[in-house]
Amino acid sequence: MSASDTAVVWRFLDGRTGHENQVLALSEAIARRRNCRFYDISVNAAPISLSQSAVSTNHGCHLLPTPHLLIGAGHRTHIPMLLARRRFGGKAVVLMKPTLPCHFFDACLIPHHDSVWITHAGVLRTQGVLHRVRPSDRLCPRTGLMLIGGHSRHFDWDSQTVAVQAHRLITQTPVTWTVAISRRTPPDFLQHLYSHPATATISAGTLPASELLTLMNTAGRIAVTCDSMSMITESLSSGAAVSLIRMPLSKSCRISRELSRLVRTGRFLEQSDKQVSPSLPTQAPVSESDRCAAFIDQMLPQLPEILPQSADYRRALAGVPV
Repeated sequence: MSASDTAVVWRFLDGRTGHENQVLALSEAIARRRNCRFYDISVNAAPISLSQSAVSTNHGCHLLPTPHLLIGAGHRTHIPMLLARRRFGGKAVVLMKPTLPCHFFDACLIPHHDSVWITHAGVLRTQGVLHRVRPSDRLCPRTGLMLIGGHSRHFDWDSQTVAVQAHRLITQTPVTWTVAISRRTPPDFLQHLYSHPATATISAGTLPASELLTLMNTAGRIAVTCDSMSMITESLSSGAAVSLIRMPLSKSCRISRELSRLVRTGRFLEQSDKQVSPSLPTQAPVSESDRCAAFIDQMLPQLPEILPQSADYRRALAGVPV
């Protein structure tokens, strides 16, 4: 296959795992549609001036193939990406509500919970931030995954209250649960969790990203604390039956309003529901990354849409072209 048959994608990475995972999710979705080569540009250090940003952006970029597409997430990526587009060409796509006006970019993929009052052909509203979880046909109805968050600005965390709900799910559902905690989870949560005899054989702790992704693609039932919209949207996208582990709301905000909307649409099981069929809830899951890739694909030149062989995207994020 010749280089002319390949879409060249420059990825602007700010060093934040959450942002880079969004870029990775879109990259994988685009690569499922057409042959691509990815090149990563680090913008870890915020430039102190526009001229410094221009120097930083141009450094080394002239050695790369001319881009068809430039994508980035995180405010630090905005100016470097726009400067690179001005000099080298391509279409600029930002995976968030940008700091700059939306019409500065060719496309903005903006989560539904971010308020945007602008009609722009390049704006696509998404259900939460992009992620790598896709609807799966390999869900095991007796495998369960609990995603436990922690302190947040929007909800009042109480380890005992969360543990009580976890106990209820463990004892009332015929499911083998794995409990995944996050860096935000207070240490006393596990103490409260293991205070119940039914949790003696439960696996609980932090999980490597690869293991967590595998579990999310196989668990027929997922329970998730309501403090993280990203964990919630990932869970709903898997096709599993999802329960909310609820916490008191500390203040009304865009996150809580979006969560209320999802609750009203019947996307969650009640914790007391012993039904474990992964077909619940009834709404079919949608891969937001694939939907966004189809939207972005319209901007790319009419290259042959050839499904590429699997690539090691971790090497790409480490700076090695795929």
